[in-house]
Amino acid sequence: MIVYIEDTLIENFLITYIILCIIFSFIREEKHKIRMILASIFGAVVALLYPIINLNSFFILILKICMGYIITLIAYKNASLKKQIFFFVMFMFITAVYGGINLMLYYCLYGNFESSKKLPTVLILISVSVVTYFIKQCEQVIYKKKTLNNFIYDVVINLNSTTIKTKGYLDSGNILCDTITNKPVVLVNFKMFSKINKDFLLQNLITKNTNGLKNGHYINVKTATSNDSLLAFCVDSLQIVQKDKTITILNPTFALTKVKISGLDCDVVLNPKLIMEG
Repeated sequence: MIVYIEDTLIENFLITYIILCIIFSFIREEKHKIRMILASIFGAVVALLYPIINLNSFFILILKICMGYIITLIAYKNASLKKQIFFFVMFMFITAVYGGINLMLYYCLYGNFESSKKLPTVLILISVSVVTYFIKQCEQVIYKKKTLNNFIYDVVINLNSTTIKTKGYLDSGNILCDTITNKPVVLVNFKMFSKINKDFLLQNLITKNTNGLKNGHYINVKTATSNDSLLAFCVDSLQIVQKDKTITILNPTFALTKVKISGLDCDVVLNPKLIMEG
């Protein structure tokens, strides 16, 4: 029985500590290691009491929720009640995920939930490690998308009677300037190019004929390995909608990029000079 108690203490201490680490990583706040260790010890000790407490399942659930809130209070002290509650909800959710995975493993191993046996410690730690890995991957995807969204703007493109509302990504790597007018260049993919210039013939693109484009011309672009040229043209105006203002650029230069704009929910790559000059 002593081994069982030791195993339970170690398992619950490690799982609680890992969950707290995940949440601190998710909220991007500094970890309080001493508080986390104290919270994990408290959680491990409380976990020993559940089997010997003579309460029905409903009151056990209420008790676990209360204990979970105390654990989060020990680990994370914040003046904002909203953040404190969010931390608690995250803790309970991830705990439930770990618990569900281990219940599934228990059923697969023993065939029912009535067995007096317990999962091997090694198997529990392996399952926790696997789940933690997938949670971390989800976290990175969420924050990557959130970071990208900070650089995505609503844009309005006007040319003759055509008005297009779409999204534009502000890319600090787009420093391309028109070699003729010295204007900063906005890059668009073929999908957006076709929307703007609906009457432009595909054969003209193949033969490098710029007829039908406003101020159509080619821009020479030097790369590390070769020289290339991009089809450039102008539109009547471009509006970049920010939170506090709207920047309007008259006769901006656009260019058809041959590079696929992937990973972004937009077909336009803005030039940072447009924002600075606006």
